[in-house]
Amino acid sequence: MTSDVNTDLSNLSNGDIQRIIQQCVNDKPVVEIARYFQITRQRVYQFINPFRESGEYPVLRQSGRKPHAIDDRAEELILATYQSNNIGPIHLEKKIEETHGIHIPHNRIYRVLLNHGLVEINMKKRQQRKYVRYEHTHSMSMGQGDWKEFELKGSKKWLIAFMDDSSRLITCYGVFDSPTTENTLTVLNQGFQM
Repeated sequence: MTSDVNTDLSNLSNGDIQRIIQQCVNDKPVVEIARYFQITRQRVYQFINPFRESGEYPVLRQSGRKPHAIDDRAEELILATYQSNNIGPIHLEKKIEETHGIHIPHNRIYRVLLNHGLVEINMKKRQQRKYVRYEHTHSMSMGQGDWKEFELKGSKKWLIAFMDDSSRLITCYGVFDSPTTENTLTVLNQGFQM
């Protein structure tokens, strides 16, 4: 019988545990083993002690909550409700709760429907989303500019400023009497010359 070892924050596999024990059997210092695998010395001893007692390698337990077995009555109820209403798992969850007063989570309903081939796996939902922000290769490859009217010493003036999209740095600005294309290009050219 293999002994179970609790999982911890380090990402060790069962192969890593076997290598740790082999290193210890080969008289490598525990401090060096711990440093190499980036775990504590106590954790190394947690693997070694069960091996010394039983002679078998400890095995990591599967992490996470144990899957809940689906009740046969609940499965029949789900299938009957699906056949009569032909709606998805989320709406089935509400319908079963309204009509029968039993709460069955939509994840479990989905699993039952999937086992019976009544729903298809949506691959888009199964893929991990890649939240990668678009970044420019260098500064000043894209920028923003805008005109703003303000009052200076009793007279109305216009301010234009350009900001680099990558660094969010104001690269150039100018104050003018009116917001014209000519003034915009003047300030923009000054910014490119800097």
